[in-house]
Amino acid sequence: MGMLISGLPTAIMVNGTAYKIDASYHTCLTIIMAFEDNSLTNTEKAMILLDLLYKNKPSDLNAAFEKGVQFLDCGEVSKGGAGEHSARRYSFSYDEKYIFSGVNRVLNGRLSTGEFVHWWEFVMAFMELPEDCIMSRILYFRSQFAKGKLTKEEKQVYYENRSMFELPIKLTAEEEAAEAEFMALLGK
Repeated sequence: MGMLISGLPTAIMVNGTAYKIDASYHTCLTIIMAFEDNSLTNTEKAMILLDLLYKNKPSDLNAAFEKGVQFLDCGEVSKGGAGEHSARRYSFSYDEKYIFSGVNRVLNGRLSTGEFVHWWEFVMAFMELPEDCIMSRILYFRSQFAKGKLTKEEKQVYYENRSMFELPIKLTAEEEAAEAEFMALLGK
């Protein structure tokens, strides 16, 4: 059954057993931000998800992790298709204030008041950002820039506000080491 009838999930089924979860947007954003952190290993990221999301960890950690990721994806099962690796359009950590402002507006101030907001509700509100909010404009500029479709006027706005529109490039520890080695070879 879908959320229209059953409501938003507060438990995840792992191998036929329901496990209660912390479905708050705070917890899920903490997990997502850990996933964005290239200084953490994949194992560390998985443990953060398992530790924060599940109130009692299932014994099958691999299945629990997969189901946890599916929950973070609002119930969608990742197909692993070619579109999965398209350019990033936002970062919860870098765009935090713009996302908070827009989602708070859609949810009529509920984020500001500290009221419980379910992760899926947060995601749906993020998807419904009004065109006139700053985050919508940022997403528009990033998308159009990636496609090479900015008008001359838009390009000027983009380049004048690069710090807002361009996401910082985060290298993994291995990439940083390779870059440092390359720069050392150049004598820099």
